[in-house]
Amino acid sequence: MSGRESVRAFFAVELSSAARAQAAAAIELLRSELPDPVRWVPEENLHLTLKFLGELDPDRIPKLVHLAAAKLVREHPFEAEIGGLGAFPSARAARVVWLGVTHGAGPLARLARKLDASAGRLGLERERRPYRAHLTIGRLPTPERIPFERVEAPGGARFPVDEVVLFESRPSSAGSRYRPLARLPLGRADALELAPLD
Repeated sequence: MSGRESVRAFFAVELSSAARAQAAAAIELLRSELPDPVRWVPEENLHLTLKFLGELDPDRIPKLVHLAAAKLVREHPFEAEIGGLGAFPSARAARVVWLGVTHGAGPLARLARKLDASAGRLGLERERRPYRAHLTIGRLPTPERIPFERVEAPGGARFPVDEVVLFESRPSSAGSRYRPLARLPLGRADALELAPLD
């Protein structure tokens, strides 16, 4: 381990402003229907997680980024679309509320597998379950029934997926704050951006 503190990190896809606004509108619709206390994801934190990495030694991040970038250079940009509502583990005993992915779920799952393999090469824990593309919008401290039948599922905002972002998650009194550490383009080896760690 280096002398610097570990970095809590994850790979994700950012949303377009239209898709983020769509998800925020869904949260507002659900807010009046769901029991308190639901911890809603702030609009600026909405993203599609591809691979949660946990606590990383900062010295390992450049190697991880380059391993992942080598996998992603063979991928092509595509479009995704969010829509439909769901919950984990079920709507009858929900702990996580999410929006689904109605277009682009297959390519997103392929990215997730490649990122998981890259992390595995560094000895990080591999995923045990198949990736299921979803956008987390809320979390509940205890299981609750979610009355999805009373809420119209949003949909329709497609957005481009042309890069994967490695984010650092920093806790704060206002909740987690996410900072991009690296931007890994799809299909381009010449556009890798790696931010300095501080």
